[in-house]
Amino acid sequence: MVGSLGKLYESVETLNDEYLQPNLNKDTLLKPKEPVAAGPNLLGLLTDVKSDARNTIYHCSNSSCYYRNSHVADNPKAICPGCKYYMKTAATYVASPTSEVQATYSGAGKVGYVKGLVTYMIMDDLEVKPLSTISCITLLSRFSVKDVGVLEEKVVDLGMDEGVKLLKASLQTKSVLTHVFLR
Repeated sequence: MVGSLGKLYESVETLNDEYLQPNLNKDTLLKPKEPVAAGPNLLGLLTDVKSDARNTIYHCSNSSCYYRNSHVADNPKAICPGCKYYMKTAATYVASPTSEVQATYSGAGKVGYVKGLVTYMIMDDLEVKPLSTISCITLLSRFSVKDVGVLEEKVVDLGMDEGVKLLKASLQTKSVLTHVFLR
């Protein structure tokens, strides 16, 4: 794969199942079923609060219509096939709690794929690993760091603009984080 996407994919593929939410299959991430044509909310990973239209369905506005609850439309200007009234009465779509895309942290109400109590380390090439003392020591050894005093911590804000920059850089370079946050 181009850029760093291969490392990111490989990280998810080799991540031990003990770090994932229970009853969650890695194939949900590795082999997504939702087509790219689904729009800006691919896999539910990008949230656009202004765009709830895809989660709203409508039924007939005529309360005495025989078809009122048996036909639905995604457009409030649709015409009921039974009584010819507009199908403009909104009903909210409720996703199944067993949806492959949604996994919730127990009791926290957050959505995600990995367990919330584990801290992860993301390398410059987007390789993702659970953070541990051993992985830190291995990393310091790999980069021949003798004095930990020379290390510097950098806190970054991650918003939509940075997300787009990360995606673009991940297709072009193997030093994604350096490219986006240190230039």
